[in-house]
Amino acid sequence: MVIAFKTGMERLDNLLIVAGAGRNVGKTEFVCRLIEKHSSQSDIYGLKVSAIHPDEAIYHGDHSKQRFTTNLFEETRYDLDKDTSRMLRAGAKKVYYLQGDDEQIRFGFQEFHSMIPASAPIVCESSSLWKYVQPGLLILVKAATVEFKPRALEIGEQASLIIDSDGLSGFPEIDAISLSKVDGWSLGSAATPGYYT
Repeated sequence: MVIAFKTGMERLDNLLIVAGAGRNVGKTEFVCRLIEKHSSQSDIYGLKVSAIHPDEAIYHGDHSKQRFTTNLFEETRYDLDKDTSRMLRAGAKKVYYLQGDDEQIRFGFQEFHSMIPASAPIVCESSSLWKYVQPGLLILVKAATVEFKPRALEIGEQASLIIDSDGLSGFPEIDAISLSKVDGWSLGSAATPGYYT
């Protein structure tokens, strides 16, 4: 499958983006298991990107007490229940949280990318970043029994891999995801684009 990203979009093979077809579909659990598997071979940098919504703290942890000089925040706490803390506990070298509107996300990612080694592997949980940078892999996690929400349809059309999360299997698809210093993130020969079978 050829991924038809926007012409002229920067491609980062060392970037893997995990999007969700809705809330509570298992995308953070998938991200953490992926980091845990690959962090022994390389320093993995984690990034959580969220659009600003009134209920942000309910789903992603309360960042309101942080003093943002920009809309980018480095997570340093391992002991919290936030997704970013979970990524640190999974073995990420450093984890950042980026929030904002489309423009803030685009520029915030550029700032994030300038703060880490140029070729460092990145695992990003986001349903919007793929609009601004072409990742090595774009993975969509959806609940096995729930249909796509309309906003997830476009992600599904672009995804390298779509995973049905049943909450039981432990994401066997992770074994098909490879990380190489030369090629970045890729799907192994056992995987096919689109649905993993």
